[in-house]
Amino acid sequence: MTRHWIGRGLWLLAAAVVAAPVSGQRLDGTGTVATGLLLRQMDGVKRVLMIAAHPDDEDTSFLTTMGRGLGAETAYLSLTRGDGGQNLIGPELWEGLGIVRTGELLAARERDGGGQFFTRAFDYGYSKTADEALSFWPREELLRDVVWVIRSYRPHVIVSIFSGTPRDGHGQHQAAGIISREAFAAAGDPSRFPDQLDLGVDAWAPMKLYQTSRRRFFPQGAEIDDGSLDIQTGVHDPLLGRSLLQLSMESRSQHRSQDMGAAQPPGPRMTGIILVDSRVEDQGQEIFSGVDTTLVGLADGLPAPARDRVVDALQSYRASVRQARESMGLDPEEITPLLMSARTDLERAAYRASGDQRELEFALAQKHDVATRAVMASTGVSFQVRSEDDLLVPGQTTQVSAMLWNGGSYSLTDPDVSLSLPEGWSAREIAEVGLVDGGVAPGALGVWTFEVSVPADADPTRLYYLQEERDGARYRWPDDPALWSLPRDPALVSGEVGFSYEAPEGMSVDAARYTTSAEWRFVDVDPAFGEFDKAVLVVPAVSVQVTPAGVTWPQARTGSGTISVAVRGERDEGVSGAIEVAAPAGWSVSPARAEFELAASGAERTLTFEITPSAGVAAGEHAFEVTARTDEGAVYSEGYSLIDYEHIERAALYQPSIATVSVVPVAVAEGLRVGYIMGSGDQGPEAIRQMGGQVELLDEARVREANFDEFSSIVLGVRAYETRPDLQAASGQLLDYARRGGTVVVQYNRGPLGRLAPMELQVGRGSPRVSDETAEVRLLDTSAPVFTGPNRITAADFDGWVQERGLYFASEWDDGYVPLLSLNDPGEPAREGALLAASVGDGVFVYSALSFFRQWAGQVPGAYRLFANLISLDGADWQAYEAGR
Repeated sequence: MTRHWIGRGLWLLAAAVVAAPVSGQRLDGTGTVATGLLLRQMDGVKRVLMIAAHPDDEDTSFLTTMGRGLGAETAYLSLTRGDGGQNLIGPELWEGLGIVRTGELLAARERDGGGQFFTRAFDYGYSKTADEALSFWPREELLRDVVWVIRSYRPHVIVSIFSGTPRDGHGQHQAAGIISREAFAAAGDPSRFPDQLDLGVDAWAPMKLYQTSRRRFFPQGAEIDDGSLDIQTGVHDPLLGRSLLQLSMESRSQHRSQDMGAAQPPGPRMTGIILVDSRVEDQGQEIFSGVDTTLVGLADGLPAPARDRVVDALQSYRASVRQARESMGLDPEEITPLLMSARTDLERAAYRASGDQRELEFALAQKHDVATRAVMASTGVSFQVRSEDDLLVPGQTTQVSAMLWNGGSYSLTDPDVSLSLPEGWSAREIAEVGLVDGGVAPGALGVWTFEVSVPADADPTRLYYLQEERDGARYRWPDDPALWSLPRDPALVSGEVGFSYEAPEGMSVDAARYTTSAEWRFVDVDPAFGEFDKAVLVVPAVSVQVTPAGVTWPQARTGSGTISVAVRGERDEGVSGAIEVAAPAGWSVSPARAEFELAASGAERTLTFEITPSAGVAAGEHAFEVTARTDEGAVYSEGYSLIDYEHIERAALYQPSIATVSVVPVAVAEGLRVGYIMGSGDQGPEAIRQMGGQVELLDEARVREANFDEFSSIVLGVRAYETRPDLQAASGQLLDYARRGGTVVVQYNRGPLGRLAPMELQVGRGSPRVSDETAEVRLLDTSAPVFTGPNRITAADFDGWVQERGLYFASEWDDGYVPLLSLNDPGEPAREGALLAASVGDGVFVYSALSFFRQWAGQVPGAYRLFANLISLDGADWQAYEAGR
């Protein structure tokens, strides 16, 4: 009898980890390591859910030890996708950064073996209290999302990273600790969120709630008696050839956008957790003490006759698993018969079970999946689905190959391959290669090739949580609950293969069918780096991107400016048409229409349009709507960018093709010429250009050459000193430039400025910040040149700021610096380290911790005006001001 293994919880578990690139030691697939890791998962039912606020909050050493070492099922629930953070590796912010950090979490889980979930919470930025966080995220709705994950995943143990108290620091951390505790109590109560029970989940009460002690130590070192249950993470794992701690640090290092590269130290280590609440009496000295983690224990609720038959099958299963563990050597195929027998026992248990035993069904389905993968891993059988194209457009036909590689000594008989397609798609098999007598012989590769047609009305591939605009600081989820809380959508197309094993001569094997599936991938070769694979995406036939999408226009500017429209085609046969630009009232555009012709897939052309305001154009935002109309009459009004880094899964981020021109009363010094040393990435150079200054990005050669005298000022991008070794090396020359009369403007850094600071200036992690973007900003001396020209700065210029005032303020400084601003979050003392200036020889040095990079993205007028003054600051004017103080 064929058993169909179904269930919302199991599907959610399987979909929680979406394929991601893997570097280093490969832990999935086939062979000894893969088989051994799966064997660890076969005995016992142990599920752990860790909960925290952000990507990088998780304790990867704990997850790795539980998942890879003990074989428990593990998952991490991050309330947010880290959308409001900083980005070390690129320019993405907000939703784009959320995509990057989602990918990094998946890459981390690929290594430590866990699943990954999210709530609808959008990371709006740093906050200092739980009350503030829960004002952005309605408490009951946030709790609803966490309860949904608990009921779907059904953990026995929850581990909260945070305590829910002010000692957690970040207000979002505190909120995560509070909600973890509330969800532990609420998830098992059917009167809480009863509507969820109609969607295929049951009320689920976890047995234990722990909190991490947030400490790591050498066992032989000084220990803290805080009631912590200490878990060994630094024990050498013979299967992996390194410690679980070392593997976990590889997982940790996937958080590249957050500067989280970690060493992989050898030797003993521990991590600690503290029991917070429990529904079982026997605590013992193990995380699962008092929790019945046996499959046999789940059969207790069955009627007596059925229970006996199920227990008999499960005891036989455990015996086979135990023997397989004891017998496993270098060749995992030697234990294949035991793994097959264990799998058959699971099917017997499932067939004999009766009654409403959802947890038993859930557990048997999960173990059956693990057993199937273990058999395939031990026999060297792998299955892949490959598309010949990576970016498809509606109406396109492509070839898709399903590849069944039999790397072992068993024969695979009666293989049956099918594709799972979205509604409206079609597939036609066009070839079978590599089959002998209808099967796949040992060492052979069977390939089934299909012609897949994408319907003309197919939707582009969009992340499910970005289908609609956010509801404030919360994403909107679609109606389909199967997607709720997942990292991203499952692939549009997957393949499934079913087959039976035929044993080598002299051996016997049952005729059971084995079924496995794989999502389609695009596989190619980079001449420098070798083979790579990527997700297959459906994209529009025409992409229309306006660059820049946001333009700041000085109100006093006369004449015309330009906007550029990049139009890209993805149809193999090419596409032609025209770009049309609709100007808002008070503006004209020339030409209003421009034709384009793109000969083939991937062809791109940039068209330039001249925009001219009428006299006396009003301050404020003015939108130019851009559309592409093809010769066939199709209209496109959005563009997409591929967020694609080698360590994460790529995704498309869509934006409407609108150019927003913000007219601002802003000016820069006449003849201003700025040298810009970019750090981790920001929009500073474009902001300077739009305000009327000349700007040149200085590469490593120019910085090391240190010939800065041709510039009016040198500006350091965010985190430049910590990310640019060339700048660190040239710090002395940069200060020499200031001494000769130059202006140096340094934007925030997360660490000490070292030799760059002309006098003592303390900046680093733990430095003050003001996270309330509406906090009052007090100008300490309105006569300071920074506030008098070329723009007169007042408190009104701090209206409308977004996300925060600033971060990484100076905490201490030499008396030679002049503080220019005073501001603070509610209930905190005044902070004066947000904007400091000091004379350096004949020039001036400025440290600014104000978050200009956030304000440029939001086109905040006052931020442009103040920044224009900083880069226009003249050393002689500053010297005269200081002399007169």
